[in-house]
Amino acid sequence: MKRRSILIGAAGTALATGGAGLLWKPRVEGKPHNPYFSALNEMLKQDGPGRPVMLIDLDRINSNIDLIAGSVGPEKTYRVVVKSLPSVPLLQHVMQRARTQALMVFHQPFLNTIAETFPEADCLIGKPMPVSAIETFFRKAVGTRYDSENKVQWLIDTPARLQQYLAVAKRFGIRMRINFEIDVGLHRGGIPEPAALAPLLKVIEENSQHLELSGLMGYEPHLSGMQAALTHPEVKKVLDIYSGHIAVVKGAGYDPARLTLNGAGSHTLGIYQHDATMNDLAAGSGVVKPTDFDTYHLTDNLPAVFIATPILKRYEELKVPGDLWVAQPLQWWNPNMRRLYYIYGGYWKAKIISPPGTPDPIYQSTNQSPVTTSRNVDLQVDDYMFLRPTQSEHVMLQFGDLLAFRGSEIIETWPIFQQSG
Repeated sequence: MKRRSILIGAAGTALATGGAGLLWKPRVEGKPHNPYFSALNEMLKQDGPGRPVMLIDLDRINSNIDLIAGSVGPEKTYRVVVKSLPSVPLLQHVMQRARTQALMVFHQPFLNTIAETFPEADCLIGKPMPVSAIETFFRKAVGTRYDSENKVQWLIDTPARLQQYLAVAKRFGIRMRINFEIDVGLHRGGIPEPAALAPLLKVIEENSQHLELSGLMGYEPHLSGMQAALTHPEVKKVLDIYSGHIAVVKGAGYDPARLTLNGAGSHTLGIYQHDATMNDLAAGSGVVKPTDFDTYHLTDNLPAVFIATPILKRYEELKVPGDLWVAQPLQWWNPNMRRLYYIYGGYWKAKIISPPGTPDPIYQSTNQSPVTTSRNVDLQVDDYMFLRPTQSEHVMLQFGDLLAFRGSEIIETWPIFQQSG
């Protein structure tokens, strides 16, 4: 019913507008694959597995890594966000090229994978974890070479959470490193004001055998759409709030230079190149640049991750479910609906990027999505269409091994993280 309603609604709109519809009738938009995607199409027809795959362009991610690491600079730590790059070989590649051992982790199974494969990694947890997740991590980390007590910074957002973690530390007979989430304007939680830090620091001081202050984290994605620089009033406000928390920590006897003072993300990391308030900046998605990251501070980063999916069927006219009469006004009104393809799979958080000018699917299907084009597009069954994910986290986990390529050659297959364990 949903498919039929969408199609009838579209046709009704075209017919109801009558002659006025001619004024906004869509232009022919479709074009063939450009040389870049034509080469990928031939590569996959020859060496691909014949199913939807996630492609990683090695040359482009290298360029993006260099831009990010250069923006962070040598005086600060670049912390790689694991959820945005959920593959051990991909993380290894990024960490080696960026010369960093710092990771930000958001998921307990991922943290256990890190403990097994990256014994030197310093992990800052990106969100407050339930106590049961922490206990699961410690139980599963037993027997690894990973120094969990000294390599993990646990994020605390409330006094109650700190007491919970203290109880875990006592129960396991361990010492936990504590990083405080501070609210610098996102208002998603965390320590609301600098004065609220003082009693929490006292708890740490009174339980120093089980708790240790490791730093602060202030996330500020609300700055993303502002094309902001250090002189922007909202940026100044973020840094003033952060500085207020640092002053409280310093007043309690801690040396800020020895703490992890984390902030930023791919959208905003470029703001702080010449600022010294934070010494630890995080980014992940900027390495592969999905569409949600086509933002001001990532202008020079290149899209480096693509979904490629085979074409299963091709028709020379529009066909629609049920009411066949709908097809004629639709393809008359829109010249980009005059050739019909069914692709393998669909309904991903992604946008068709090639062939260019291709409209969104008529309706979404996880099995076979119908994609229309103009007659300028002349792909055949078993050719590929290409999509850019809107985000990398979650979407990169849907296709099995990542196919890392250079030029028009698949170099390696990179396994993805398991979401449970």
